[in-house]
Amino acid sequence: MKDVILKIEQTRAEITLNRPEKLNAISPEMLDKIIEFISELEERKEVRVVIIRGSGGNFSSGADLASIGRFSSKEAMHFHRKMNSLARMMNHSRMIFIAVLEGYALGGGFELSLSADIRICSSKAILGQPEMRMGLNAGAGGNAILPRITGRGNAMYMVLTGEKISAERAKELGIVQVVCNEGSVEKETLKLVETICLAPEISTSMAKLSINGAQESSIDYSMEIEALVFSMLADRPEVRERIKKFLK
Repeated sequence: MKDVILKIEQTRAEITLNRPEKLNAISPEMLDKIIEFISELEERKEVRVVIIRGSGGNFSSGADLASIGRFSSKEAMHFHRKMNSLARMMNHSRMIFIAVLEGYALGGGFELSLSADIRICSSKAILGQPEMRMGLNAGAGGNAILPRITGRGNAMYMVLTGEKISAERAKELGIVQVVCNEGSVEKETLKLVETICLAPEISTSMAKLSINGAQESSIDYSMEIEALVFSMLADRPEVRERIKKFLK
């Protein structure tokens, strides 16, 4: 049985963490495979949206502690840098990433979801960063990414206490964008993909570029980039045709 499964269907792809007996704990080998799959998808120009999910009713309980417990400092650094590389791949990709969170989304699994562009969540999901209870630091960008989403105080509280939070609390903090009943997660996810793909790919990828860039830049510079992107899109034939249809 493969620990990570890739499925491609027209404009969308699904990467499934498939280690249900271990609550989809992410091993170094799984990490390599996820990176390999995303690199492959970048070359598949028809793929616009990538769904990342877990099998067996859970997203992921985190990094594989059985592996981490044997790491030397050098090996631990190598693993962390690979997780960082994955986060950067997702952040800089032209594709839109949606993390589907069901069951446990903890530790490195939770942090993997933070690198997605949108998170959709089952109402019964449980999220958190429990690493501190074992004396570990965040292992996949949680200290760097989480404060940008929740603000410093909320991130400090989650990291220092290791408290697990509900889907509704995660939505209040801005971590999760959509919370739905357990039985409707798939339907809502596919509806979201369909909505995103109604727009031209160049438009969605440029929107992602602008929003991500705004987090790293001054407001003045970010607005200049936004204006540049708007001007590039405004005279594209496809966009002009869509405007004409909208005005009819």
